[in-house]
Amino acid sequence: MTTSMTNELYANVPADVQQELTEEAKSETARQGTKLIQHGVSPKRLIFLDSGSAEITVPVGGKTISLGQVGPGKVLGLRSIMCGEVPEIDVTCLEECKISQLSSETFLDVLRRNPQMYFALVKILSSDLKTVQSFLREKTGKAKPAAARSRPRVN
Repeated sequence: MTTSMTNELYANVPADVQQELTEEAKSETARQGTKLIQHGVSPKRLIFLDSGSAEITVPVGGKTISLGQVGPGKVLGLRSIMCGEVPEIDVTCLEECKISQLSSETFLDVLRRNPQMYFALVKILSSDLKTVQSFLREKTGKAKPAAARSRPRVN
């Protein structure tokens, strides 16, 4: 069983690549409270959030800080799978969610054979980076450029 909904990856790849990925994806239901991504644990699958919502959190200094919520269409685990690094975030279902999963091996195999997918991946990762930058600006206040901070004051 596969997802019929478009996600942020499928929306930016050619139809034949989307079809191949869709045919390989496995759908399931994740209960409220399920950790889709766990910090420090390498994901074995790319996860597509087909319905429902999840919260992205990061552990910092003994606290858990919410980076926000994501909904249908979000792709999870991409950076970790692409870079071979363990995630630094947790993603937890806020309600029952329908998800589709694609093994990292299958995803990377399709990617190797379809390098045009890299443009879609860059869009997703850039969007994720922009979200984190906006979060940091909101929480810390707008930082002054380094050059402005280091200029001596003239009276």
